[in-house]
Amino acid sequence: MADELTTTRYNDIVNATIVEPVFIAALVEQAGLWALSREFNLIGRGATALGIPKGVSFVGTPDDAGAGVDTEYDATEGTDISNTASTTSTVSLTTGEYAIAMEITDTLKEDTVSGIDLFGILSGGLMNAIGMAMEVDFLALLASLSNVTGVSGVNLSIANMIAAQSKPRRRGARGDAQVYVLDSQQGEDLDNELVAANDAAAVFALAADRALGYMPTNDNGMMTMETMRFRNRPVFVTGLTPTANAAADVVGGSIYPSTPQNDRIGVTTFGMAWARLPRLETHRIALGRSDQLVASLRAGFVELQDGSGENITTDA
Repeated sequence: MADELTTTRYNDIVNATIVEPVFIAALVEQAGLWALSREFNLIGRGATALGIPKGVSFVGTPDDAGAGVDTEYDATEGTDISNTASTTSTVSLTTGEYAIAMEITDTLKEDTVSGIDLFGILSGGLMNAIGMAMEVDFLALLASLSNVTGVSGVNLSIANMIAAQSKPRRRGARGDAQVYVLDSQQGEDLDNELVAANDAAAVFALAADRALGYMPTNDNGMMTMETMRFRNRPVFVTGLTPTANAAADVVGGSIYPSTPQNDRIGVTTFGMAWARLPRLETHRIALGRSDQLVASLRAGFVELQDGSGENITTDA
């Protein structure tokens, strides 16, 4: 049939595309593990760095063999005792600025489909970007831990996980339970290890002493990153951990998080300080017929207690 009316002939009255007032966010890593660190406040104190006094043990430092505690304080009747020397040190925490900006033209605002919260989408994206930058700096501290478990070029094992939990305790770390922070590859290695151990859910979760409890959660941990518990310790998995050995390995760790008890007895592994809380501002640029959206904050991270953490370095 010829001369029929089609969308090609009457294209001027046909909608090419209807834009749905729904915005599908991009896939990004989640941030928020930096909240495991002990918080300090530099806001309004007129400085960029914070000095945190740190003491030393009077009874020596236990080593990985479970020894190393001095017994020189046994006294003998009638014999004078000697003074014990003691010193302090300072942990220095330096803050830096995190900032990101975006310019939104009036035309874009005017022509955006009704029902889409453009300001909310963009401001949320900016704050998430800053959070990611903070997360990378915080997780970089894992590589600074001097005590290392794992073998370069070898996958993470159950034995590595057990060692990373027990070694800090043999060094004298006591307090609320540690947490694991693993790279995504390490998390996959652990899953495979547990599954390979002949139905891990039955073998480990039902063990009489629950020594190797494998209890996956439904992504309901901190910012959806808690994937399971190992020996009843939370396991957080992220793709933002540092690498080692020319990126041939990835670095995770076990640490003591900030809790009232851990902070009080000085076992918390990492610390952070705020010099400016997160701030979201808009600035009108009349000549450009636009608004500038600016997100910023000032913060810093530091290792507080090396002995309470364990670096876990395994194959990438």
